[in-house]
Amino acid sequence: MSRSRRLFLAGAATALACQKGKADPAETAAAFAEAVVAGSRRRFPNPLLTTHYGRRVRLYDDFVRGRFVLLNFAYTRCEGKCPRGLSTLLAMRKLLAPRMGCEPDLVTLTLDPEHDAPEVLGKYVASRGAPAGWTCLTGARSDLEAVRRFLGFTDPDPRVDADRTQHGSLVAMGDDVRGRWQVASAQAGAEPLAQLALRTAGMGVSLSGTAPSACRARGA
Repeated sequence: MSRSRRLFLAGAATALACQKGKADPAETAAAFAEAVVAGSRRRFPNPLLTTHYGRRVRLYDDFVRGRFVLLNFAYTRCEGKCPRGLSTLLAMRKLLAPRMGCEPDLVTLTLDPEHDAPEVLGKYVASRGAPAGWTCLTGARSDLEAVRRFLGFTDPDPRVDADRTQHGSLVAMGDDVRGRWQVASAQAGAEPLAQLALRTAGMGVSLSGTAPSACRARGA
């Protein structure tokens, strides 16, 4: 092969590599969504993630926009905090159904994406009876970390923050229509969390009362 031919091929390979590494402007824009949080406009993370069914979704577009939603982090190999916290959140959803007209969506993002592939998450959800409205998500670690930090699920000690076995068992409850968000410990108990969720949704704190004609958790 001639020297000029080798130089051409080398240049073409370099150009192709640069092109592949260049971010698609549309894809970059889609990674965030404009949202109102606590009265201020924020860039809400909207990464492309994968559900435990293997479906590709956008976090904000598919689970948050126009809804009341519960967001938490866990991982399938976690023992202790995760099982207890998830049991509380699933029980909390049942308490909210009579007031909201349905059980609000619970979206669990994994802290262990290298292990928690969609099929692993699918078995995890099935082991808990596969309740409707509960979705587990996995994806690129950088995308999941961006969501975790946006929600404030972090520890001021970098060593503790990097150790998923010491992660805080927290839940973010948000009403996207009203731009209201709260973060609480998932260990607080189903009833206190349900009352906080109602307050966040502007529905008082009483768990008894008449259900709305449409599901309030779906932005109706």
